[in-house]
Amino acid sequence: MRKAIVTTFLTIFFFCTAVLSPLATASAAYEPGGTLYSQTAYLVNLDSGTVVYSKNENQKAYPASLTKIMTVMLVLETETDLQKKLTMSHAVRDELYGTGASTIALEPGEEITVEDLLYACMVPSACDAAAVLAEYYGGGNQAAFVEKMNAKAKELGAVNTHFVNSHGLHDDNQYTTAYDMYLITKAALDVPGFEKIATTVRYTFKATNKHPEERTYSHTNLMINQAIGGSYYYPYAKGIKTGTTDESGKNLVTMASKDGFNYLLVTTGAPLQVEGVRDNYAIYDHRMLYKWAFDTFSFKTVLKTAEAIETIKVRLSSDTDTLQLRPKEDITLLLPNDVDLSSIQQIIDIPESVDAPVEVGDVIGTVELKLNNETIGKCDLVANMSVSKNFIYGIWDTVSNALSSTWAKIAIAAVAVMIVLYLAIAVAFNRKKKRNRRLSVSKQKKKGGRR
Repeated sequence: MRKAIVTTFLTIFFFCTAVLSPLATASAAYEPGGTLYSQTAYLVNLDSGTVVYSKNENQKAYPASLTKIMTVMLVLETETDLQKKLTMSHAVRDELYGTGASTIALEPGEEITVEDLLYACMVPSACDAAAVLAEYYGGGNQAAFVEKMNAKAKELGAVNTHFVNSHGLHDDNQYTTAYDMYLITKAALDVPGFEKIATTVRYTFKATNKHPEERTYSHTNLMINQAIGGSYYYPYAKGIKTGTTDESGKNLVTMASKDGFNYLLVTTGAPLQVEGVRDNYAIYDHRMLYKWAFDTFSFKTVLKTAEAIETIKVRLSSDTDTLQLRPKEDITLLLPNDVDLSSIQQIIDIPESVDAPVEVGDVIGTVELKLNNETIGKCDLVANMSVSKNFIYGIWDTVSNALSSTWAKIAIAAVAVMIVLYLAIAVAFNRKKKRNRRLSVSKQKKKGGRR
């Protein structure tokens, strides 16, 4: 079991690049101080995507009823008419009979709306509701629906997840990880209608042909129900799903919001009992981690667009020979409250100079932010003002560049060689001409002497 890792995630609005990277490792100041019972955990700030705590997040775990998150998401992505009625089959009844699965006691032949089935999956965690949905949306074959579940998991990057059924009854070949379940839940929250269903505290099911009376069920997560939650109740928690089997232990996925901060937490493998005492240790973990996160972290603006952080030389302008650079957007980080902002290093990456013309807002370079020798973010640096180009400087630069280019050098060398050759030939020609002239004169003198 490795130590928890606190990481920071750069929240840079609009065009700035956001990246995940460690904030501090093996630092007790940024680790929750309480006992964590769950085998795995993954806590993410939803406002920025910051992972503030993780424990064995890629360790294999049995999902139990966390499976229903995927089931409900796929149905919501598929169905537009939630008032459509589906029928409970004998096959589903036979599959679940004697398993001890949680249900809403659907009977063969019972007609119930898709909407009620979705709420049944997420609020009382009804396995019969999940199976009815899987059967219908698998074209009469639950296995076909499970194939869609696995395909969706792969699409989301949940590569360490495999489903065998839609409800979560234990199977050794049905497994996931805390990280994968985060990916699945985060995707589900983006599907219209899912969050409302998953965070409903109490839900009343409409009367059916087999149950003439309405029935009301409470969410299985006692953290969100003040009426019956007792000491488990946590006022900042919302939804989402519980999951418990003897093999999985207690699994829990929740959200929590306080003072404008929003978190999503996945835990798996909390023990059913500790030293002979049965209790909901998953809820203890969630309350402890949320309290720690709310007390420890806040958003801090590290760089502002109004503040220039670097100066660069400018060529080809008569207006100025320097230009100030600023961050393209404000840079805001989720950081521990006691972090000294002056300890954040700024690694500037810009060229030696820039040629005019330059327009305000042009990207010139980047700034990389580091804390404890770890990169926590990177953002573009842009020109703080426009700089015009001097026409004469531009012409001279063009000529200079042309003359200094490789082809220009080759051409000049070729011309030089041709001139040298020309001169050599001319000299040789003149010498020959002079020699011929001397020979001619000499011949003439000899002819004259003979007379």
